[in-house]
Amino acid sequence: MVKAIVLVNIAPEKTEKTFASVKKLSEVTESFLVYGEYDAVFVINTKTTHDVQEFVMKIRKMPGITRTVTVIEMI
Repeated sequence: MVKAIVLVNIAPEKTEKTFASVKKLSEVTESFLVYGEYDAVFVINTKTTHDVQEFVMKIRKMPGITRTVTVIEMI
C-alpha cells in the first residue's frame, strides 16, 4: 500500500465544488481545506506509485485545480 499526501491549489471561485469532487474519490482517506500556501490537502492510499500518478493526473484535469504537489510516505 502506498500512502501519499497531495497538496492542491484551487481557483477561489471553484474551491468548494472542486474540493467536494476530489473528496469523493475512492483513493482519498482524509481531506482538509486549509489556509496558507495551499488550499486543500488530500491523503490518499493506492496500491502502487503508478496509481498515485494516475490519481494526480485525474485531479489535475478537474476544473479549478491550478497546482498540485505530491509527497509519498517512505516506510
